[in-house]
Amino acid sequence: MATIETPKSQYGQIADLLISRIQDGTYPPGSSLPSEDKLADALKVSRVTINRAVGLLRLSGYVKVKRGSGTIVRTLPVILRDAKARYAARMQGTGAGEVEARQHNLVSNTVYRQIAEVPAPEHVAQTLDLKPGDPTLLRSRTLFANNEPTQIADSYIPAAIAKLSPELRNENAGPGGSYGRLSDIGHGPARFTEDVTVRMPTEQEQQILELEAAQPVFQIWHVAFDAKNKPVEVAKHVMPGHLWQLHYGWDE
Repeated sequence: MATIETPKSQYGQIADLLISRIQDGTYPPGSSLPSEDKLADALKVSRVTINRAVGLLRLSGYVKVKRGSGTIVRTLPVILRDAKARYAARMQGTGAGEVEARQHNLVSNTVYRQIAEVPAPEHVAQTLDLKPGDPTLLRSRTLFANNEPTQIADSYIPAAIAKLSPELRNENAGPGGSYGRLSDIGHGPARFTEDVTVRMPTEQEQQILELEAAQPVFQIWHVAFDAKNKPVEVAKHVMPGHLWQLHYGWDE
């Protein structure tokens, strides 16, 4: 039986038009979109229609609103996260995140919000084979590319392991990041697992990542195991869905 489709909404068609103009460089990265009044006049539609179209672009991450600057076209490209290759390449910098940014000719920066010994949250404790409340070293950070926030990463390492490497309490843990230091003390990662979910951001995540409430994020629950199959780190990555492409590859 044939399916009858209704024509696309006017604001949806205008959203497609604006996206095509962004993609062809009419509105280049970092530029301001014309005001809603100007777009309404040029396209012979109501300002409400333009507002709904721009709203779609905001939710899909093509543009963001900045106070005093209007509606700005996204400056960052979609960043490729190759799950297999990223850790193999981490020794090229201070961590996999820096390597990923550099591959896109972006300037990487990491701001640490907290490096401290904290009780293990229940899910972290379960994953690390600890008891809830057992001490872990938390390395909580926000990663930036060209001064734009790209992800939140909170890593938990069992305190009994972390104390063997004082460098793990430094913001810059050295070449290869924290995994390099775990390797130095005989707990280098030998395999990883990742669970990926898509959800709406919390209020704190909205603020840190400069997101709107309805912009979805990837949450990656990443676990590193050493050669003895002991879990040595849990990392929760929260990443804007519109900024990242996740790639996974495996052998047959």
